[in-house]
Amino acid sequence: MLSFLGRSVRLCDGLTRREILRVGGLGFTGLMWSDWLRARAAAGPTADGFGRAKACILIYQYGGPSHLDIWDLKPDAPKEIRGEFKPIATRTPGISITEHLPRLAALTNRYAILRSVNHRDNDHAIGAYLALTGRSHPKNAILGIEPAAAPEDMPSMGSVVSKVRPADRPVFSYVTLGDLRHLGNNDSLGQNAGCLGKVYDPFTIPFVRPITGPLDIRGATSVLEQGDGPQLDRRRGLLEQMTHAAPALEASAAMRDLDDCTRKAYQLLASPASRAAFDLAKEPEKVRDSYGADPFGQNCLLARRLVEAGVPMITVYSCGNRDWDTHGNNFQALKNTLLPPTDQAVSALLEDLHSRGLLDETLVVWMSEMGRTPRVNNGAGRDHWSFCYSIVMAGAGVRGGQVYGSSDRSAAYPSTNPVSPADVAATIFHCLGVDPRREVTDQQGRPFVVGMGKPILALLG
Repeated sequence: MLSFLGRSVRLCDGLTRREILRVGGLGFTGLMWSDWLRARAAAGPTADGFGRAKACILIYQYGGPSHLDIWDLKPDAPKEIRGEFKPIATRTPGISITEHLPRLAALTNRYAILRSVNHRDNDHAIGAYLALTGRSHPKNAILGIEPAAAPEDMPSMGSVVSKVRPADRPVFSYVTLGDLRHLGNNDSLGQNAGCLGKVYDPFTIPFVRPITGPLDIRGATSVLEQGDGPQLDRRRGLLEQMTHAAPALEASAAMRDLDDCTRKAYQLLASPASRAAFDLAKEPEKVRDSYGADPFGQNCLLARRLVEAGVPMITVYSCGNRDWDTHGNNFQALKNTLLPPTDQAVSALLEDLHSRGLLDETLVVWMSEMGRTPRVNNGAGRDHWSFCYSIVMAGAGVRGGQVYGSSDRSAAYPSTNPVSPADVAATIFHCLGVDPRREVTDQQGRPFVVGMGKPILALLG
């Protein structure tokens, strides 16, 4: 007998396909995998960028970074709107960004800035659901009580990718790195598979330990093995049990019923090659240092390693006390805490991907659920503002050195080319070779369309 996370199952004649699928939230389906591989081999990227991305790194900065102080400064606006920061010239003539992103200012040729993203869900949880799924949540936050994540929720983009465009190697199809935010006792919305089922949930590495002094990090595997909290304890136990159980699993009737590709997927937790992808200790010290000696920087580096390993969808969340929800002390928080590590890690990621020949086939997206109010409040902060904000996209056919869309004189509302989060999601799907109009079914067999928006084709080419 073997106990997976406390549940006993009989290996030779009692281990069911359903039980194997539940192990660790792997997110692999053999039939859909083989179908997709055949289709991808026959198709290849199209002229409009469809399918050019082999992977997507979604850098999600939960809380709402101030677009007026980062990507869309208004130096001619009144002081109470323009704030304290000055714009600086970038590598691209005519494009300016904040003075506190000097490294990224030198790399504007590698990314596009979208300055007209907007929606009306002016709340973190509901807005995050919209940003991460491309769909509006059916409920609203009432009196500060956020809806809890529920099985009937629409799936995150990563979970959709895990279902319809899984990895073509024995690796995870959807990995999330960094802190998964919680509001009260509720899981934050939009991060998981929802109605697709837990089999398409992400494999999660919460990088919660602060790094002090010289950079000395043994990699994500050390976090898994040491354990921090119930989820890590479960993952650690799962890794140990899968390592010891691999021979018995191989011999089980349920495993024999699965195709070769899927069988390999269930062995990956015990695979040295798979575990090596998570081991940052294998990186040269110079490379680790270039990303920054903090969890966010190291998670960006880990994302690059996972791209190399063949993981198609990686989400990097903001880490620890990095709070972009700057209702107070906005300028000091940005200048001293938030922007320096962002500048270092994201610029290092773009340069690293480019130098390895990976940027042309890796979509990188930097985004959040909202921006901040045009007017600075009495606490030197800016409040929630989803009616116009900025995101950044790079790689996989996105033309660098461009600004798409514009805002009005106070960055309050879009002036040209308004973009919805649904359009952003559709663009991500499009680049990954997933038709946003494609229909899939949930656990109950009910059909729904993958995306509700339209790809922003003007970004590509």
